[in-house]
Amino acid sequence: MKDLPHDEAMAEQFHADPAYAAELLTEVRRNGDSAELAILLRQMAKAFGQDEGWSLADAERKLLST
Repeated sequence: MKDLPHDEAMAEQFHADPAYAAELLTEVRRNGDSAELAILLRQMAKAFGQDEGWSLADAERKLLST
């Protein structure tokens, strides 16, 4: 089995299970760690076919539509 970079593996998980992505986003926002939020948004952008620069509003909009 080929190893995947962490961002790619997380993106695949989020794409396969948007409900999990939404729960994780809620938890990261509650925690208030801006660095962790930036990482999560980067991974979610990859999961949902967006280019870099995905915002929190983009993530919430995408997750609400799935």
